[in-house]
Amino acid sequence: MVLSEQTMLRGWRALAFAGHYSRVEALTDDGLNKVLRYHAVGSGFYDNIDPERLRRDVEYLDAHYELVDLPEVLESSEQKRIALTFDDGYRDFYRNVVPILREYEVPATVFVIADAVEDRSYSHTEQFDCEYMTREELDELVDEELVTVGNHTRSHPRLGELPHEDLEDEIAGAQRRLGSLLDTEIRRFCYPYGSFGERAVELVGETHDFGVFGRGRREPITQSTDPAAIPRINGANPFWEVRWDLSDTATAVGMTLDRFV
Repeated sequence: MVLSEQTMLRGWRALAFAGHYSRVEALTDDGLNKVLRYHAVGSGFYDNIDPERLRRDVEYLDAHYELVDLPEVLESSEQKRIALTFDDGYRDFYRNVVPILREYEVPATVFVIADAVEDRSYSHTEQFDCEYMTREELDELVDEELVTVGNHTRSHPRLGELPHEDLEDEIAGAQRRLGSLLDTEIRRFCYPYGSFGERAVELVGETHDFGVFGRGRREPITQSTDPAAIPRINGANPFWEVRWDLSDTATAVGMTLDRFV
């Protein structure tokens, strides 16, 4: 029997609720590292959360885990490591997120769509009239020691559905454009919608140091994780669910369920 994605999501959320409030999540904690993904923070766009919610998240995470830059989650450590990432390059990252990063001295990666930097009328979705960071704001962030700017493709397509001949422009072409516009090396990549195929991952591995995706995947991040395909969990979910997803218990349960679904 093949279950729909929505059915699996509802089932996982019910399991997360039971696991968190029964404290089963705390039974094991071997230090499996995780990456959190966020989108909008205070702008009302996709997966929006309030800035105060993000501040509470960061305060909790900083007190219970080691908050690190993205590459460091691939290294072993005595304490569980968490890295923060933000997709789409919304202007609220500059206005609302960066002050919180500075307040707690926490690093983060923000993934930018190349077309949005040059075309102020651009929007990658019809659902929202998105406001993206300007080139001037991105120039400032390039010099911000806590922030790393990454590549989120040229136009935010589903890479898993693109012909192979279009992947170079969306991945490597966008990397070159962003690097030229911002006068910096762009070495990190994020797959839009969590969609990719084998060739996309190969191309990211050839052109970038790290690639991340996020569609609820629960596999652990270890030193053997492919740097071009690092899984993430959704930080914009209710925080009880985030705490469950961060736990090693959730990872173990999720990996077991994935064998049968």
